Amino acid sequence: MLGLCLNSSRPSFRRVKLLIAAALLATGSAGGLLALLADPLPPAPAQPIPFSHRVHAGEVGLGCTACHAYAERGPVAGLPSLARCQGCHRFIKDDPERPAIGAELRQLTAQLATGQPIAWARVHQVPDHVYFHHQRHLRAGLACRDCHGDVAAMDVVTQVAPLSMGWCVECHRRKQVEAPAERAHLTECITCHK
Repeated sequence: MLGLCLNSSRPSFRRVKLLIAAALLATGSAGGLLALLADPLPPAPAQPIPFSHRVHAGEVGLGCTACHAYAERGPVAGLPSLARCQGCHRFIKDDPERPAIGAELRQLTAQLATGQPIAWARVHQVPDHVYFHHQRHLRAGLACRDCHGDVAAMDVVTQVAPLSMGWCVECHRRKQVEAPAERAHLTECITCHK
């Protein structure tokens, strides 16, 4: 396969990566090989209004399911409704001690006044052919931070784990070791690919 990629006289980034990968593999540098071949994590998407998980989850101490109410009982974590945001923000509309946060709160108040849902951009996404269920993972003892990182320290949430098949399978294998009989199914294809 490597020979087929190198037949073209036109240089390409992919061809250079393959040559470096072959050299790293030949010298036994598996860590370097993985770093070279790994896809970079996507940047944080632009959101319609600023929202700080650091303030809400970190400073205020809201748990993940205070806003992502469906994570414990369904496949998707869900996003808070306007009513949930208004539950607190009908009382908290400004922060005179922190003008930047006050400005963000005014943007939120203006959005809430429209009555239209906030069109948040999705940060974490698995491919469509993967069946992922939040409830199953939480019931299995995973914490939100295991996949999403320390969100309570993030002003802007970014993806911190690749959420790739290899990354997920490695976690499934670790969990299988903890309880082999009950978790034998974790590495069967049908577990994640329906």
